[in-house]
Amino acid sequence: MSQQGHLRRLDLQTGDDVDIRPAEAEGEKLRFHWNSAIAQDPFDANTIYFGSQYVHRSSDRGDSWTKISPDLSSNDSTKQKYGQSGGLTYDVTGAETHTCILAITPGKVEEGLLWVGTDDGQVQLSRDGGESWKNLTAEIKELPEGAWIPQIIASEHSAGEAWVVVNNYRLNDYAPYLLNTRDYGRKWTRVVGEGDVAGYVLSFAQDPEVEALQFLGTEYGLYLSIDGGEH
Repeated sequence: MSQQGHLRRLDLQTGDDVDIRPAEAEGEKLRFHWNSAIAQDPFDANTIYFGSQYVHRSSDRGDSWTKISPDLSSNDSTKQKYGQSGGLTYDVTGAETHTCILAITPGKVEEGLLWVGTDDGQVQLSRDGGESWKNLTAEIKELPEGAWIPQIIASEHSAGEAWVVVNNYRLNDYAPYLLNTRDYGRKWTRVVGEGDVAGYVLSFAQDPEVEALQFLGTEYGLYLSIDGGEH
């Protein structure tokens, strides 16, 4: 993958290399992050998901794509003026693209479950493979407005459980945020806050065998919990 949504599939045995970036419809402009969201379906190895402002799904490893969501970002036009930069010389590399999807996470326990996070503070969920979507943002009381959602982790053990990693340091908020739901986003708990760890949260993982064993990566270190995030 490279900026502006360019995506290639490489056959490691033959060296065959093919462009599989989703095509834009006539009159449409897809917004891709510098590192676009991509995921493989845990129930079907040939199915992959790719994120612009929409979720794109391919059931043939990228040879064809179907758009399975509306715009899941805030679609705030004031954050989409990067194309006006540079004057006479166009000066946009792709790193400036905003209001697009950062994370796509298929559920590992329940087929058809899809979690999505954006770079403008939106958390979205589909439980039917993209047929319908629910915006959970307003339900997450401790989610800073407009924060980045770089990672959503679906539980290895419970279908309704997920963790949301939040970055807000771009707005001078260096607090650590890790949010957890156990009921498909109806209720949320902030499991990591100020004073718990050093540095803002960058990543999280749950052990696939031991449910209570969890790992947390921050700007300054690696942490683990053996009691399901209590300590």
